[in-house]
Amino acid sequence: MKSGVSSRTRKPRRRARIGVLSGVVLVGFSVFVATRTPTALSVSPSPIVSHQAPVLAGVTLSGKQFSLTDYRGSFVLVNFFASWCAQCASEEPQLVAFSKSGLGKVLAVDFQDQNGPGARFLSEYHADWPAVVDQSGEVAVRWGVSAPPESFLVSPTGIVLTKIVGPVTSSELTSLVAIAKSKGF
Repeated sequence: MKSGVSSRTRKPRRRARIGVLSGVVLVGFSVFVATRTPTALSVSPSPIVSHQAPVLAGVTLSGKQFSLTDYRGSFVLVNFFASWCAQCASEEPQLVAFSKSGLGKVLAVDFQDQNGPGARFLSEYHADWPAVVDQSGEVAVRWGVSAPPESFLVSPTGIVLTKIVGPVTSSELTSLVAIAKSKGF
């Protein structure tokens, strides 16, 4: 024995250290769980967040000219969807509710889809906002989208505030707009 401490003394000390360490880990995990974003709202990092929104312009599914810059002065949710996407179908009524709330506008990008199915999809849910088709995926690449549904909340000045991966609810969007307003956007 080099330290003059018996093995009987070392075991209780080791147990005490393990107990303290376990307690610290448990408290840290509890704080993490209590303060994290709900799993239903997956806000993701993106290189375009906090920057001017990428160009989004073109001809809508209804044949009209459209540009994201036309919506300056309002919060805008840019939503990437597809007619073949089951999560998009579950999300669409929530987007309609948010649109009707008056808190912001919704603009859609039909992700690697065809005009006909995309237009029928939006019509089925009474989604009356502009939508452009992105068959080639160029718009998705500019915005950093990998698969629908993905959405971006854009400030009234055209700054991308957040990227949302997966379906989002009207109440979650309402909360995000309230947070943005409280921060001066």
